[in-house]
Amino acid sequence: MFDRDRTGTININEFSALWKYIGDWKACFERFDHDRSGTINTRELGDALTSFGYRLSPHFNQTLVKSFAARRSTGTSTEDAINFDDFIEACVTVKNLTDTFRRYDTQGTGVVTFGFEQYLDSVLQNIV
Repeated sequence: MFDRDRTGTININEFSALWKYIGDWKACFERFDHDRSGTINTRELGDALTSFGYRLSPHFNQTLVKSFAARRSTGTSTEDAINFDDFIEACVTVKNLTDTFRRYDTQGTGVVTFGFEQYLDSVLQNIV
C-alpha cells in the first residue's frame, strides 16, 4: 500500500506517508473512543462509521465489532469492543466492501443482483 515504487521496501518518503496514515487513524480512534477506554464499542464504531457517511444498523455495527474482536484472543479487544488495530481493519474492510458493491450498483440504488459465483468472487477479492 505504501510501497509506491513496488520495490518490496519503503523508502523514507513512503515511510513518512505511512507514519502520517497511522497518526490520522490514531486521531480518529481517539476522537470516537468517547469513554477513553482504549477500545471502540459498538456505539462508538457506529458513530465513526456514520461520520464517514455510512448508514448502518446498530445490529450490523455489533456484528462488525464481534467479528473483528473474536479473531483476537489476546490484547485489548473483547467481545463488545475492538482495539486500535481492529478498528483500522474493520473500517478499511467496510470501505473495500463498499467499493466492491458500488462496482455492481451501477444505478446507485443500494440494491444489486448477481449470481452466487459473482458474489463469491467479490468477497474473495476483499479477504485474500
